[in-house]
Amino acid sequence: MRIWGITGGRRGNDVLVEGVAKALRSDLRLIHTHLRAPYKWLAPYRLAERAAARDTQIIPPYPDMLIASGRQAVPHARYIKRASGGKVFTVFLQDPIIAPRHFDFVWAPMHDRCAGAMSTVLSPHSMDMDMLKNAATAMQPKLLPQPRKGRAVAVLIGGPNKVYPFGADEMRGLADGLAKIAAQGHFLMITLSRRSPDAYVDMLRAALPEGGYFFWDGEGDNPYQAMLGLAEHIIVTADSVNMVGEACLPGVPVQVFMLKGGSAKFNRFHDALKDANMTRRFIDSLQDWPTQSHNATEEIAAAIEVAYAARKNI
Repeated sequence: MRIWGITGGRRGNDVLVEGVAKALRSDLRLIHTHLRAPYKWLAPYRLAERAAARDTQIIPPYPDMLIASGRQAVPHARYIKRASGGKVFTVFLQDPIIAPRHFDFVWAPMHDRCAGAMSTVLSPHSMDMDMLKNAATAMQPKLLPQPRKGRAVAVLIGGPNKVYPFGADEMRGLADGLAKIAAQGHFLMITLSRRSPDAYVDMLRAALPEGGYFFWDGEGDNPYQAMLGLAEHIIVTADSVNMVGEACLPGVPVQVFMLKGGSAKFNRFHDALKDANMTRRFIDSLQDWPTQSHNATEEIAAAIEVAYAARKNI
């Protein structure tokens, strides 16, 4: 099966599309729309399809399936559906803003409350347990000192966005809490996102005891998957739905460092995870409780396969 992926170029949308395509065991051609004014303002509405019609990336032969994500991808998805005479099976991931009836299948996270869409608490991604185990085996000598008396703790730190200001005062609070964990003998494996201000690195280094942590400075192979695979506990900041969801894959206790701000959607997401006992709040100490691995990607892909097969058999 030939699949095209369409997004506006945001990494968070790419991750959703790549994860589902991988679960469908198909090759993916990923296309970024790069809509310009006024079309980027008109998306997701039909007038923006004019930009898709002029996009030199969009030429026949069209794929069997198209997986789109993000508002900027809606016009391209609708145009390709019409240009192919309805033959392309269109999947949209996240709330498309317009009615789901414009697509053959829509998945949206539960906190979006998108009527007519399949919904799960967690979002899809491209990782699985085998990937984490293989990465952990390859990078353990670099990430974890031996011997050690405490737990291996992965710390996933995001940065400011339009929902969470994530100011310096909060970063200092997180750094102080992590310092208490390290002082108890636990070893921290820390990574920051591209949204993290450079000053946050300095705050962490100033607060943490020497020899009590590994910090990825962006050089060499990205240890993110290895950190998840080696972690016995995970601490993650609240600003990223994808990052919190990925932290739920290894099946170890996940504690979320809550931040000022938020929104109704983010609040519903975090409340759902807490109610399901998948996460707890991080307040300066590690907590233990029975946990298991959680991954919605295969469930979503299986539902798409059923819908695709039913469409082909009509």
